[in-house]
Amino acid sequence: MIHRELIGEVIGFVAAVTGFFIFQQKKRKNILRVKFICDILWTAHFLFLGAYSGMAISAVGCTRDMIFYKKGEEQKRNKAWLFVFLTVNIISVFLSWKSIWSICSLISGILATIAFWNRYPMRIKIFSFIVCISQMTYGIAIGSYAVMLNETIAITSILVFFIRYFKSKKGEVKCQRS
Repeated sequence: MIHRELIGEVIGFVAAVTGFFIFQQKKRKNILRVKFICDILWTAHFLFLGAYSGMAISAVGCTRDMIFYKKGEEQKRNKAWLFVFLTVNIISVFLSWKSIWSICSLISGILATIAFWNRYPMRIKIFSFIVCISQMTYGIAIGSYAVMLNETIAITSILVFFIRYFKSKKGEVKCQRS
């Protein structure tokens, strides 16, 4: 592994550890705060690995996280932001296309945009579980141990949240706004 790739993996491991805390948050704004930090780290990770589709989707994610955080409930009434970020995800992946595996980044970017646009933390976590599967596939394809670890951590984190949630609610599921 060359030095550039090693640096990328180290950054990715920091992102993976930070990412565990995304799905432990109860409020949407806190989810978006932690997600923003992770997306910055993932952008650098993918850049160092030369995985430009992943880098593009992560960079779009940084902007998306900031806009969704700042706009809050106001952006919920304006579906334009949703369509803007969906379009930017599609364009950025096709401009950075490296292989058929780039489609996994596109799927992840689209589903993450829908997830984090949503006002319900429970739905964010459900969509994010699917994003994790797609990103795990991308991580395997590009040979990123940090992505593989991250998705394992994220899936575990989401499952831990659901177990804690169901135990506290005794099986009662509500998609509450925050």
